[in-house]
Amino acid sequence: MADKAYCKQVLAGLQERLARNKSFLNTHGEEADKLVYNILQKARQPQTDESCGEVDALFCTAGEATSRVESGSSDVPIFTESQQQFRWNGRDRPIEELFRRMEDFDRSVSVQVPSRSSSLSSFESQKLSRVRNRFLKKLETNDPWNILDLRSPLPPSILPTFLTGENCQLLPRVRDMVLTGNRAERAVASGEQWNEWRDVLEWALLSEGGHNTAPHIDSHGLATWITSQEGGFGFGWMSRPTVQERTDWMVNPQGYIGGQWRYVILRPGQTVFFNSGTIHFVFRVRGEQTLALGGHILQWSTMGWWLQVVIAQVHNPKISNEDMTRSVPT
Repeated sequence: MADKAYCKQVLAGLQERLARNKSFLNTHGEEADKLVYNILQKARQPQTDESCGEVDALFCTAGEATSRVESGSSDVPIFTESQQQFRWNGRDRPIEELFRRMEDFDRSVSVQVPSRSSSLSSFESQKLSRVRNRFLKKLETNDPWNILDLRSPLPPSILPTFLTGENCQLLPRVRDMVLTGNRAERAVASGEQWNEWRDVLEWALLSEGGHNTAPHIDSHGLATWITSQEGGFGFGWMSRPTVQERTDWMVNPQGYIGGQWRYVILRPGQTVFFNSGTIHFVFRVRGEQTLALGGHILQWSTMGWWLQVVIAQVHNPKISNEDMTRSVPT
């Protein structure tokens, strides 16, 4: 399905759902759906021809992507493909293999549920066994779950190759200083401490079709990469916001639709990388589960901007997608 057709299908589904689901009034799902619907009505596909002026996104080969991230920072998202070393077995759905690689399904995980009241947290705790059963059965639902912070059971080979250069290694160096101090030996930190850092550096994002995530900035000012594994989903962002547009959005992140909004449909094998402070949202067609692998990095070349983003998030906590007190080690 072409990107425009995908977007039209999402808009049609949202229009129907907003008109029909009176039970979803004053819920997180209603708020996100309304905002995403209003933005998608004005959003366009990105301008990518550098000969025509400023671009909204960069579609790069592996070599071009590496050169871009190593030579500095990009103020627009970078899209590339086939950058993941890890390979699924090819016999099963990636979602099936993901769950088969896991252990201890009595553990709990935070799940975003659209029908939760907007006066409450958007998350509720669910047993991993229930999440597994729900996704493997592939049942139709009007209340699609979103698990955006799932610990990855995969080997440490999911980081896209173009992000393995020196400029992209600030976050691991911060980890090393926190865990080892002034010692150069292998760290003797507890397994829990290492896992906490690993969960920031890489994670899995699992969602049922029809779940939409309103515009936000990823917590703690971190830059993010996402690689689609199963199912396609829409990635949207505010392109090159002015200082005033960014300020106006931070004042009203749940209602602001000004600025220049762009979108791309990310398909399996494709990766998007976006810098610290990127205002972005995610949208999905109904009936298609999605799995993505993702992680956070920091570039040495963006230290100053990163700190500005963190300060803005501290002063405006509603612009972040996570609780700033829990998702990054201290």
